[in-house]
Amino acid sequence: AAGIPGASGWKPEWAADLEGIERLYFVVEDEAGERCWEKLAATPEIRDRLYRVELEGVKDVSELHKRDPERFADALREALESAEAWEDLSEAEGRKRARKAWEECRELAQSADLLSEFSRDLEACRLVGERTNAEILYLALVSRLLKKIVSVAVKGPSSGGKSYLVKLVVSFFPDSAFCRFTAMSEKTLLYTDEPLSHRHIILSEAAGLSGDFQEYVIRTLLSEGSLEYEFVEKTSEGLRPRRITKEGPTGFITTTTRDKLHAENETRYLSLTVTDTREQTRRVFRALADGRTEEPDRGRWHALQTWLKAGEHRVTIPYAGVLAEKMGDVAVRLRRDFSVILSLIKAHAILHQATRERDAQGRIIATLADYSRVRGLVSGVIAEGVE
Repeated sequence: AAGIPGASGWKPEWAADLEGIERLYFVVEDEAGERCWEKLAATPEIRDRLYRVELEGVKDVSELHKRDPERFADALREALESAEAWEDLSEAEGRKRARKAWEECRELAQSADLLSEFSRDLEACRLVGERTNAEILYLALVSRLLKKIVSVAVKGPSSGGKSYLVKLVVSFFPDSAFCRFTAMSEKTLLYTDEPLSHRHIILSEAAGLSGDFQEYVIRTLLSEGSLEYEFVEKTSEGLRPRRITKEGPTGFITTTTRDKLHAENETRYLSLTVTDTREQTRRVFRALADGRTEEPDRGRWHALQTWLKAGEHRVTIPYAGVLAEKMGDVAVRLRRDFSVILSLIKAHAILHQATRERDAQGRIIATLADYSRVRGLVSGVIAEGVE
């Protein structure tokens, strides 16, 4: 990696400079090297060619040479031959994390109704009257493990509790499940070092979007599952084309005071509306006056997500064909809504995979209980979406 310009400050878009290299050996020398390794491992274009080199008894290649200059070439060759591929290291580390996480979340994972368990913990945090919206948001975040991820727009008046709802639900997930922004420039998602694959982008307020180009970037990322951006840059060799690739799939969660978002993006989101009735306001008053909070054990919920990430994500829905025949066809947007329903059913099955059967291919078999729970949550939302 010493041969890569700026290796210590590695940027994913530099991966194009390594085209044609079959193997990239990396010696991790210190904490900065460890951070660089993590960046390289998060770059899809090269991580399958990445090998980690351990130099026994020395801290770097220079010290290996000083220790025995005459045998340096042989010692280095031996170190390279024993280097471990990122893929093998990742799988081993994933299994280790999953085993540890299972011990922490076993009881929770075996619950017959995890969403009810989640709601009980939310109530301890003084969340008032938003149980359905919170459970939908939770399932949407679990759907990041699928190829088709559910995106959500939480709508309501100012001070309606939109941001608090999202913030609270997200706190039950590890940071690896999402990347959060309060605002972003039109090209932030193209240049960010944050990996976007199987994560949700959380934008605190839809007004933080800077224009039509940014709306287009988000729409493309959600629909195509990736971003391809090519531009011309000035180099020592003159003007050269540069292509940036951002792998998905990616989900999107935002809040807004507007009734409608960008017309072409609106149908890509599941729209949730916070309760703004006088009765709800009175319940909020009482919760604020009470002042008591009980912090739930979020550790077990984070462990659950770690275990699920390493688990099975393929789901088969035996009744999908029958459901397709029974689904309404009164609006074109129902085509996307039906896809969302299927993703939520799969997410619910993944969440309960400890208590679900598998088919001959090892896929999780979704039950009617998965459909029933999802229908109870989103039937009103879907109906409202098609008016």
